[in-house]
Amino acid sequence: MGHATNCETAKTYTCVCPCGGARHGAILIRGIATSDPANQVEATNWAEPRRWIRLPEATRATTIKDRVADRHPAVTGIVSELVITLVEQARTDGEVDAVAALAHQISDEIGDEFERHLDGGGPDHRSSRHLWCVVLATLCRLYDHGINLVNGALDDFVENIMKALREDISTDRGEESQPRDIYQHRYRIVAAFEVAEYAFLVALIKKAVRAVTTAIKEIGEEAVFKHLRLIGAITCPDPDRHPEVIRHCLWPLLSGPFKEMLEASIATEMRTWLRNAYSVVPAG
Repeated sequence: MGHATNCETAKTYTCVCPCGGARHGAILIRGIATSDPANQVEATNWAEPRRWIRLPEATRATTIKDRVADRHPAVTGIVSELVITLVEQARTDGEVDAVAALAHQISDEIGDEFERHLDGGGPDHRSSRHLWCVVLATLCRLYDHGINLVNGALDDFVENIMKALREDISTDRGEESQPRDIYQHRYRIVAAFEVAEYAFLVALIKKAVRAVTTAIKEIGEEAVFKHLRLIGAITCPDPDRHPEVIRHCLWPLLSGPFKEMLEASIATEMRTWLRNAYSVVPAG
């Protein structure tokens, strides 16, 4: 089965497209990675009805104890608000070009690779597995923990990411280790990264890291990770149940660059909601 265009405009948190999640929400990724008015309008038209400010008060008041169906719209609302903010932000041509190249390589090109791999019979042909958000969230996590993406060997960066993924899916977790389940069912993250796929993932991760380091040299770490975190949140089919996306993609955006870009009251409300809705979000 080939890439489904409705994956690019997905309104739900499941997808049977073999893009591995790389092109999930591609309509939004195109909108933030271009100065083309048509693509910007397309992304804005999708996001506008789902903005945080359009949500009912009851939805914005949900907590981690409330129903998943109540939390989902709020997460989508936050992502939509951030997308529209970036679409409307005036950027230099150099930043637009660098972000466009970054988004193309970590979304379209890697989506093509996933499609060929899974259509060609990746381990038991589970084309519905959304893998790429795990990789992007892990890259953001390592960056948050101080990995140096400017100086150092590409292979070392890739090995650090693979090491983190191997630790995440280890069957030997100690009692004090915190599982990073994607869908609250541990067997699914184990199934997502089987040993047979490590070589394939290494090749894709190397492409992604190369794209990130190239973009950093052009526009700097802050600008690159602002977009990379948002792309990570967009490509995740279910951020509500993916703690790493909440912690390392959404929270840093609302505590960092978007804290200044958004209207103060909206940014504060979003941060308060994330703290109340997810135990994985730091208090400070």
